[in-house]
Parts: sequence; structure tokens; C-alpha cells
Amino acid sequence: MVTRDQFARAAKIAIENITRHGDTDIFPLPFENYPFFDKKEDLTNLICEYDQNFTDYLVRFPPSNINALTPVSYYGFRWATQLDPIWNAYLLSCVIAISDKIEAARIPSAENVIFSYRIKLDKETGDLFDRDYSWHAFMSASIRKSEEYEYVVACDISEFYPRLGHHRLENALQQIAGDTEYPKRIMDFLSNFSNTRSFGLPIGGPAARILSELTINQIDRLLRGAKIEFTRFADDFHIFAKTREEAYRYTIFLSEKLFENQGLSLQKSKTRIMTSAEFRATSPVATQDIEEHAEDEGKRAADLHARTRLLMSFSLRFDPYSPTADEDYDKLKKEIRQFDILGLLKEELTKSRVHVALSRKIISAVRYLDGKTKDDAVLSILDNCDILYPIFSSALIMIDKIYDDLGAETKMEVSRKIVDIIKSDSHVFRIDVHLCFALRVLQHSHTEEVQQLLRDIFESRTLEIVRRDIILIMALWDDWYWISDLRNHYRQLSAPEKRAFLLASYSLKDEGRHWRESIKKELNPFEKFILSWAGERTNKDKKGLPL
Repeated sequence: MVTRDQFARAAKIAIENITRHGDTDIFPLPFENYPFFDKKEDLTNLICEYDQNFTDYLVRFPPSNINALTPVSYYGFRWATQLDPIWNAYLLSCVIAISDKIEAARIPSAENVIFSYRIKLDKETGDLFDRDYSWHAFMSASIRKSEEYEYVVACDISEFYPRLGHHRLENALQQIAGDTEYPKRIMDFLSNFSNTRSFGLPIGGPAARILSELTINQIDRLLRGAKIEFTRFADDFHIFAKTREEAYRYTIFLSEKLFENQGLSLQKSKTRIMTSAEFRATSPVATQDIEEHAEDEGKRAADLHARTRLLMSFSLRFDPYSPTADEDYDKLKKEIRQFDILGLLKEELTKSRVHVALSRKIISAVRYLDGKTKDDAVLSILDNCDILYPIFSSALIMIDKIYDDLGAETKMEVSRKIVDIIKSDSHVFRIDVHLCFALRVLQHSHTEEVQQLLRDIFESRTLEIVRRDIILIMALWDDWYWISDLRNHYRQLSAPEKRAFLLASYSLKDEGRHWRESIKKELNPFEKFILSWAGERTNKDKKGLPL
């Protein structure tokens, strides 16, 4: 059983995780993270209220999730979901409440077989997973293990999260936590999320990651029972074999078990049988020396290859909450100087298609550059937005974070370039998620041109998070006449837009106060929580709006 006190402790860890790490790695951080941070105790009580009234609240105040298309390659897309903030916190609380049982059911982490999302809760930092087990650790372990075998099969599961079956997940949950109400509550929530379809998990959040690990644990156990040596990170498998024939047999076995038990299949284009030497040579984290075969172009290419491999294996993790954060930041900046980040960036931008993982790492490193080098890198990124299309969200996130560090002329140029790309109706910003991240950058540029552009976007685009952020930006800029006019259409707004407007209404002074009094009875428990926080924020005379 999970007691109320145990659930409350799980809720506190969930809140800490969300406020420190965000809700997904796909969408912009919702403004609701700020009241989550400021009112943790009240939010814990609210999540417990949702728990005690789960069946009633799921019907009366159902999740208002946001679905959007996100690029996974130059021509490939997937649907991603940003869960309603309060329901996302509730789902994560439920999963954390039984996470010890989930972890206990898996192959023990000490065996170094499964490297994805090993549960190690930290109530102080909100961390859910053991940082010693990661994609990098998975690749390094696979390289070491490959030295004992002649062949390696590298493969991954096709459409893992969208196709994961609810019945298998429910069975697994009942096996490990059937004495609690949480398997049923988790499944009721997922049924609501998937519109009663019997498959699919929301992509990008920790709750879904933990649940997916429990489901695929059956396949891990079947491979182990068949005495097949393998390693796995999420949906990526490495299988080790003595002969090519054995490698084929193991691949067939995995394919059969995935389909028979989970209704899943391997990605045809990504399934490869390699010699161990080839596997090590093509690994992005291999450490062996690069042989230089020529003095000129060959040496340059070999040097570039060595630098890119070194960067891929280099950790850019920085913890701003660390007691030694300033020293850690300075040390990281010094270490990054060993790489020619601007040179590596320009090298990638000469290609017709970038190496996605490497380019994302380069973009992350740009924030640690100094002065003109940083300015030049940012402008080069914007000039090549079509080449960086699959990872342009990462670029915009980085630009927003470092905007205040840019030179005055570069700031103006950044805004001009983004406005021009939007006005040209480029495919880059036909993706709403890209546009959302662009709005976060444009909030720094309060000009009449940008203001009019945002008004036009609000009328022409329908995605709730685009319109939500525009409401907040307009309030940030004290565009009170636009906010006042929007008040007349409050009841036609979506749930995320309504929550944003509750905060934005404080820019209307007395008009906003009278309006808030008139609609209080219409608000659900989460909206009342947001309104309470917004009032406290205003009374403390905090300037601006959190975006």
C-alpha cells in the first residue's frame, strides 16, 4: 500500500523535479513552473487533493494537453504532447510513489546491462535517475563488451513511445503494485491522454520514461533467459555474438519477442550487424587514436574527426544549484576553449545535412564562449536555420539564455533575422514548437514591428502555447489595450490561454481586479492556485512576467 504521507512525499519530489528540470525536453517551459517553484507546499496539498478526488476531478477538470508536430529529421516528424501542468505533476507523483517497486522488478543496475533511467530518488535536487547510468555509459560499456565478441547487432525499436501497449503496461503495473490504486489511476490517465486508444505514452517526460522501462523489462528478461548478451538504453539495443550466424539468430529472437509480446518491431533502416572492430570504429564515444593518412586534407580531416569525437564524449553538464556553481562555470568555460567551437560549427554548416547529435553539442557549447566569438556563432546559426532545421529548437533555447550577454548590434540583428524568417513564411517556423521558442527570444525586443507581428501571429495561429506566450509577452510589454480587448473573449480561450490571462489581467489595474472578482466562481482548483500565486506576486511588487 501507498499511504497518504508516502504519496505526499512522492508529490514533493515530483514538484522538485519539475521546477528544476522542466516537464519535457521538447516544449518550452510553461510559465506554471514559476508558481510551482514559489508555492511548493500549496502545490503539494493541491496534488494530494487531486489524488483524493481522482475519479471526480478527471471528469470535471480533465487534462488540457497540448499536441504539436516536432521534427525528428529533415523530412520526418512526430506528434509530441505537453501534458496539462497539474495533471503532469499528478502523474509523475503516482509513478514516483511506486518507483521503488518498478526499479526492483528490473535487471539490477549493478549488472551493467540496462543503462536507461535507473531510479535513484533525491528529494533535495529532484533528481529521479542515477547519473552513473546514461547513454554515454551505455556506449562505453558496449565498446568494452564488444572486445569479447566478434559481432555486434545495433538496433532500436520503431515508434517505441507511440506504439507501447496499455494492456502490457497495465499487466506489468498490476504485477508489481497491484495492492495499490495507482496502476488503475495511471491507466485511467493514459486512457484519457490517448483518447481511449489502447496504446501510446506521452513523449518527453520522466513519468513516461519510467513506465516504458517497466514495460520493456519483459523483453530484457526474455533475452537474459535465452542467455543472449546485450546492453540497452531506452529503445536502443546492442547484442553481442560470436559468429555472424549467431548474430542473425539473436536479431530474429528479439524481433519475434517484441512483436509477440509488445506488438512492436525493430527499425529496419537502423538494424545493423557489424564486426566488433567496425562497431568500435564507428562509435561516437570511442577513444582510440585517429590515424593520419595524409599530410594536408587527410590530416585536417583526421584532426577534425578527433576533435568531434572528443567533444561528443565531453560533458557540458552544469548545475547552477551547486554550492560551487561559479567555480564550476569558470572551469567549464576554460575546458571548452580546447575545442574550436566556432570552427566546428562552421564546418557543420558547410554540409547539406548536419550531424544532429554533434551539432546539438556544438550549439550547447556556444553559451560558454566569450564576446565576438559568441556573437558570430549566434548569427551564423540564424543564417543557417534551414540547415539546422531538425535541431533549431535547441539553437533558439541557447540564444534566449545568452541574449543578455550579446552585443547591442548583435541583439538587434538577432531580432531582425527572426522577424524576417517568420515574415517570409519559412518552413522553419511552420513548426509551432520552433515558433514558441522564437517568441521567447523576441520577448527581449519590444519594438512596434515585433509587437504588430505578435498580434498577427495570435490571430493566424491556433496552437495554445503560441497564443499563451503572446498573451504573457503583451502583458510584459504593458500592451494593456490589447489585453483589455482580449478580456471580452476570455471564455473562448483554451485552458492554457486562460491561465496566462489570469496572470496578464494584473496589467489592467482596477479593470483587472473587478474582472477577477467576477470570474472567481468559474475557476477550477488549479486556476485558483494560479490566481492566488499571481496576486501574491503582484503584492510583492515583482516586476515583469515570468516567461
